[in-house]
Amino acid sequence: MIVVDDGSTDATAAVVRRYSEMTGRQIALVVRKQSIGKTPTVRKECQASDADAMVVLDGDTVLREPHYLSRLVEELFRNAGVASTCGEVMPLARRRRVALVKSDPALQALVAEFGPQAAEQRSGLEAALEWVTVMYRTALYLFLHRVLYDGHLKLFGSRLSPAGCAVAYRTARLRECFEYAGPLIGDNLSNSEDIYIGHFFAWRGYRNTQVPGVRCESLEPELPVLPRQLYLWSSSFLQSQYYFKDLPLSIFRLLKGVLTGKNGQAGSQGAERRQIREQYRAPWGEEHTRRFGRRLGLLDLFSIFEKVTYPVILILLAIFSPRLALFTVALEASLCTVGTFVVADSGARFRSAAMMLASTPIRLVSLGVDLAAVLKYLLDLATGNRAWRK
Repeated sequence: MIVVDDGSTDATAAVVRRYSEMTGRQIALVVRKQSIGKTPTVRKECQASDADAMVVLDGDTVLREPHYLSRLVEELFRNAGVASTCGEVMPLARRRRVALVKSDPALQALVAEFGPQAAEQRSGLEAALEWVTVMYRTALYLFLHRVLYDGHLKLFGSRLSPAGCAVAYRTARLRECFEYAGPLIGDNLSNSEDIYIGHFFAWRGYRNTQVPGVRCESLEPELPVLPRQLYLWSSSFLQSQYYFKDLPLSIFRLLKGVLTGKNGQAGSQGAERRQIREQYRAPWGEEHTRRFGRRLGLLDLFSIFEKVTYPVILILLAIFSPRLALFTVALEASLCTVGTFVVADSGARFRSAAMMLASTPIRLVSLGVDLAAVLKYLLDLATGNRAWRK
């Protein structure tokens, strides 16, 4: 295990050293006085590692299941072409953080030595704002992981990108990404590096998978700073389209292949000789993506279309037909609520559905954030700004 203290101001290094002394666990600690950012840190560790797999875990994320890592590594090497895999992400609520400390004597001793958790010193207003964010993200994560991402895996065998807070990579594949990006853009892998990395894998024909039933929990931004985080995710998606435009343009290659009868023929040679057949197996390499496209790229095209058109349509409807705008929002909220109810754990269906319905105003705000990200992205393209780094 390697812990990187990237210029923090919260005594991370001292806490890690003390925890290692108390538990006897071997922890390699890297301490920097000045922060260089997550992307350069991951790159340096990847280039220095000789391991077959590398798990990147954010400092604000905990693993809920003790077998989270083993399940991810197992999935990583189960099928051909899997480059990254992650579990289901859920918000790490204040009550859960306090419970984690109480369940571990070592953590209790650390709190006693270094001071109480910041969460225990928050005001009532701060706790309420955090609760609103947790409510929104809980319902959204359920819908994303168990409806959208699960559907993507069943249709295409891959997600567009992994959940970067707790993700396992094949080290060799991750090294390919940094070797490709280094001469072109350095460490400017978009505003959220995991989205760029996931798109690189998809562009190369590799896969980003998700292991159902294993969860991690991550701290969520409080409500006042939530739009900023949503902007980073949305803008990173758009920036990745710039670098891997072959993916959203796949529709034209796929249609050409259908019309000419040559769709993917370059990769079909030798398929009959494979001893292990796997339904999502596809030719690797960006050359295939350029010539024939990737079906996964359809998700990129649809997402771009949705980010641009849906908020614009709602704005126009609100101006010219308020009743129709209200009906559209009500229909979207109903569909999301029903979907969340269906996929939620038994015993939590009504609570999860109520969270999704109650978070409708926040989802509407997120549409405005998407539109702002699109406008900023277009401005960056026009002005030549490519300093995109988390």
